[in-house]
Amino acid sequence: MLDQARNVFKRSVETVLFSLMVRVLIYAVLLGAIAYSLLWGAVVYDHVFFDELGPVEIAQTVFALSAALFFLLAAKRDSSKVPATVLITGVMCCFCIREWDYLLDEYAGKHAWKIGVTLVLLGMSVYLVSNLRAVHLSIRKFTHLPSFGVFLSGFLVLFAFSRLFGYGPFWKAIMDDSNYRMVKTIVEEGVETMGYFLILVSALEFFHEARIHTRSHQSKRIADPSN
Repeated sequence: MLDQARNVFKRSVETVLFSLMVRVLIYAVLLGAIAYSLLWGAVVYDHVFFDELGPVEIAQTVFALSAALFFLLAAKRDSSKVPATVLITGVMCCFCIREWDYLLDEYAGKHAWKIGVTLVLLGMSVYLVSNLRAVHLSIRKFTHLPSFGVFLSGFLVLFAFSRLFGYGPFWKAIMDDSNYRMVKTIVEEGVETMGYFLILVSALEFFHEARIHTRSHQSKRIADPSN
């Protein structure tokens, strides 16, 4: 009996480690592909590749929307995750609106993106106040998951490091020529893209954790129908 339990535990550990290694490999390959694409775009298309409405801006939006989608899919599998995912999805919407500020200001009116972000933040505030306890418990649960660390890393890269590393006077001081603006834009947009990718990875891991939780819950129900 003891040997059987050990074998089951060993197979479980091997499965988890193999799954983790496969996911890490996939993420590493994707990140490498993104880095190569940024390099290729900078060499072939120069700053145009990183301009407003360019491929990089579109990729960032796709990453943000995809992350929001996977967070919502995770919440569909585990209802306890709903309050946290509502707020996270709101944050992703603010990211997308901010990335398309040029288009919104051009066709919807000046400061349109600010109005859009304000409306989303107001909606999030109302939801937070109305579901304070549920939000607290859901976010607390999220902070104990491995995916939270990846999400926090992406958030800090996107909102802190990219802004500091893309600071204009810094690049002007170390380059001292007219090309510093181009380099500054390429570096800042590249770092932002990495931040968005990390947030997408956190959403995929969050969804994976929710799927494992659902399977575990279903297995327990099958093993003990009385529950």
